[in-house]
Amino acid sequence: MDSIISMDELTEFHEPLEVRLERYKACLYEFEKLEYTDTYIVQIREDIAKLERLIAQQY
Repeated sequence: MDSIISMDELTEFHEPLEVRLERYKACLYEFEKLEYTDTYIVQIREDIAKLERLIAQQY
């Protein structure tokens, strides 16, 4: 499955990494409240980790 991050970069949906990370975390939180899981949720978790690494490298 392609990274959601890559899909965002292909669109005009550009935002700071910190904003994107918060959006992804909010999305994951909502899915977790519903006790929902599938490969899409796994991808969101991987993308959150990737965003956290990218943000850490900036500083």
